[in-house]
Amino acid sequence: MLVIILQLTLEVKSIVREVFESFNFHNESGLLQFWACSTDPDSEEIGCNLVLTDLTCNPTQDQGLEDYRKRCLEKQYPFIGIESSVGNWLAGRATQTGIADHLTKHYVLRQEDQHSRDMGARGQLVLPVCFDEGVGNKLAGVIEYVTTVRKESYVEDFEQIHDFLKDKGLKSTYIGKTIKVVYDGHMIKFRLPLSAKFSDLHTEVTKRFADLEQKKFCVNYEDNKGIILPISSDVVLWGCMKDASSKGANFIKMHVSLEHVGC
Repeated sequence: MLVIILQLTLEVKSIVREVFESFNFHNESGLLQFWACSTDPDSEEIGCNLVLTDLTCNPTQDQGLEDYRKRCLEKQYPFIGIESSVGNWLAGRATQTGIADHLTKHYVLRQEDQHSRDMGARGQLVLPVCFDEGVGNKLAGVIEYVTTVRKESYVEDFEQIHDFLKDKGLKSTYIGKTIKVVYDGHMIKFRLPLSAKFSDLHTEVTKRFADLEQKKFCVNYEDNKGIILPISSDVVLWGCMKDASSKGANFIKMHVSLEHVGC
């Protein structure tokens, strides 16, 4: 069994190396590095330790990014379980939740910690990398992409890496937000990609509230002040997602109302 685990690890390393070599930085400074998930087979705890590997790519040799990597290498990161406190460490959060995340120019920091101080004004994208369902959808590690300045969005970068991993038999979740929808006294929740369209939102809602399939309805969202605002187009939905991301909100609360009742 140990030999199989080592072979899978070598395969993952090979794929990650290919991802880094083929990644399009668009002539901008950036750092790619891979955190491997290390587990103790004799432990009953659910989680892992992240170990920063030698898999890295910094094509412009930006010194600030190299300094950031050195700080990562110097630290001893604790075991990350389901309820471990990871603060603003996105790589740790991705390990914990299994969900990709990014630090954009719109993000508002709630509380500073050592991880946010290390990151400074840099931007960041993290993607959990998993073995496919055939071997239990097990976490292999986390790809971290760091830029010298924060971008408007890292969705394009995410899709570039995500698609390559998928072609090679590995997988990663999309960047998105948890949506909580209230209708007729019931609440459902689902994940929606940041790149989702208005029609995707309607599809996800009708998928869970089957009685809405033959009805005309409106979806409204509740902003951080409790004000209900209508979602009527792709642009409004993207603005809603962007606003929630900038405030560090864990979810977006939405409400469904029938058109004849009033939207």
